[in-house]
Amino acid sequence: MITFYAPGRPSVSLTERTLCSELTGTAIWIDVLEPTEEEEQSLEAALGVDIPTREEMRAIELSSRLYEENGILFMTGTVLTRADTSRPQSSAVTFILAGEKLITLRYEDPVPFQTFRKQREANLQRFQTNTQFLGALVDAIVERIADILESVEVQLDNISVKVFHPEHAASPSRTLTRSARGQTRKERQRDFVEILRQIGGASDLVSRARESLVSFMRLVAFYREVRKENGGTRESVAHLKTITGDLGSLSDHATFLATKISFLLDATLGMINNEQNAIIKILSVGALVFLPPTLVAGIYGMNFEHMPELRWLHGYPFAVALMIVAAVLPYLFFKRRGWL
Repeated sequence: MITFYAPGRPSVSLTERTLCSELTGTAIWIDVLEPTEEEEQSLEAALGVDIPTREEMRAIELSSRLYEENGILFMTGTVLTRADTSRPQSSAVTFILAGEKLITLRYEDPVPFQTFRKQREANLQRFQTNTQFLGALVDAIVERIADILESVEVQLDNISVKVFHPEHAASPSRTLTRSARGQTRKERQRDFVEILRQIGGASDLVSRARESLVSFMRLVAFYREVRKENGGTRESVAHLKTITGDLGSLSDHATFLATKISFLLDATLGMINNEQNAIIKILSVGALVFLPPTLVAGIYGMNFEHMPELRWLHGYPFAVALMIVAAVLPYLFFKRRGWL
């Protein structure tokens, strides 16, 4: 689908192939979304521009993303899409500056484009040049990334509370039964699994946001350099400088969130290890408590012919009492040391 935006006029979507050349002549911003082969050919014929293919847009080398050809700028950035779903994605968007026109080529409809279209429709006289359209689109993308990072920060704060101050933790003055303690342990294990899933989702969002920020930092730096060489206006240069500062600040914030995610991941895994160590400790203490009685039972279970207590009348109660004492003494020792 191709949508044309002329200054002071509502947007017009291409419905007939014959209208392409007429609409192209008056439009400043031409938005191309998932174009068909016929739409690409008609637009290329009307503009005289070789539109990049989807495979070319996915190229990661800088020379394929930012370049100038016959006075036309081709700039490709990565935009975070579907951030509100469980499977966020990164999609390439190509900005083409051909003369006084801006062409955007994309295969997803991210939120910043939807937001900008609403802003533009609310004030048709606000955007008059391709530079203004480009700056507003980049602003919308930066604001969207900022909103995503803010939501991730709130999510990480909630995760931190769950890890270090779990709501299901029993009060120190509260005595839990054995079954209640077992149920609480199972709930903690389920919570940690969910926390790990949330940390993984937050990490994916932050990494994709950083990827988008880095790509647009390169894009804006490339465009600023070209504008300086071509004598850009003072207003446009100042706007680009502001965008660069915003991108740098958000990149630093994304780095901070990535560090926090790494810390929470280590903390969660540490909590899981503590739970496992507590279980192993109980099993180890139980084994040590029953080891001395087992030794006593093993000694008196040997059927040698000459054993002093074998024909003793009180031999059996003596052996049982010795096993009980051998079990109680280690238990009291571990209890006094605070290991239980």
